[in-house]
Amino acid sequence: MQIVPIFISGVVGAACSVAFSYGVASLPCGLVSKGADNVCQVRSFGKAVDSWKFGFIVGGLVGLILSPRRQFISCFQPIHLSTASLITLGIYFSISQSTGVSSLSSNSLKRRVNTSSYSPRLSAFLATIRWAETGTSEPESYRKLVFNGTFNNFSTHPLKKQCAPINGKNVCSTAAGAYQMLDISWYDLQPKLNLKDFSPASQDKMAIEYIRRNNALNDVEAGRFDTAVCKVGRVWASLICNSYNQNPKSIAQLRTYYQQQLQKFEISRK
Repeated sequence: MQIVPIFISGVVGAACSVAFSYGVASLPCGLVSKGADNVCQVRSFGKAVDSWKFGFIVGGLVGLILSPRRQFISCFQPIHLSTASLITLGIYFSISQSTGVSSLSSNSLKRRVNTSSYSPRLSAFLATIRWAETGTSEPESYRKLVFNGTFNNFSTHPLKKQCAPINGKNVCSTAAGAYQMLDISWYDLQPKLNLKDFSPASQDKMAIEYIRRNNALNDVEAGRFDTAVCKVGRVWASLICNSYNQNPKSIAQLRTYYQQQLQKFEISRK
């Protein structure tokens, strides 16, 4: 038995696996906003490179089985390469997609929304942002797209760009979820917070991280609502203290809704 032909076959399988994996993984990158596309391409390539081990193993096995008399293959054999690539690609993507949350029904979504992990004030503050951004703070807010429709796959950010006129200006955005996170926000926070998916719990963590980054978390916990909501106004266009001109809620509306939610969460914790 000659080792060299099998090794070469494994290398070819690894190369094909990485190439095909990158091609499939990078497809959504054409839909993301400017600035996030480069990050998407780099992430996609990183994921594709991870598939080389599968390609090498399967390519080597196919080379062992299909090589005539187990001798060095002197000419290019399409069936050899395509078989190794397809098998490898199937194994790689079946494993890579097996983690995280793929899709959730309405009932499953409700069960996954857990507000008991946070204080009543923080829970009420998050609910207020959800209401201001999507029109509701209920579990369905976690699947909202920015202008129209919903999404059901929570394995990652939906990466769907939508456009609509706002106050005479055509606005395009990839915002999605309860806190209307942009694709670039996902690429920023997903690795830093070690998020496995775009589930309700992950969306909550992203929102809290932005609250923390804007030095508003202590204000939220201390009950300084007006101060806190102003500090995060530059993150969410529906809040006060920003110049996005996208029909924000008034401070009176925000404060009223917050107080209602705070009372509800305080009662539920007793």
